[in-house]
Amino acid sequence: MLDFDDMELFQLKFCMDQTKSQMSMGGEIRRHASITKKVEDEMQRRKETKGSYTPENVRLQLEDELRELLKRIPRRDG
Repeated sequence: MLDFDDMELFQLKFCMDQTKSQMSMGGEIRRHASITKKVEDEMQRRKETKGSYTPENVRLQLEDELRELLKRIPRRDG
């Protein structure tokens, strides 16, 4: 089983959307559709259970990332 964080899963969904039109053979199309459905189902499950991919959750993630970045910036006193 692959273990993706929310942003990795979101990136995978983007990649699947971008490559959909490049599938030409029946098997490719079916596998692509199957993988895309699994990604979308997992994203929906996370949205319902953790609030992932909602505006509120995105805001909270951005705030956390900003706090981490600010910790790395050396402070100048005076």
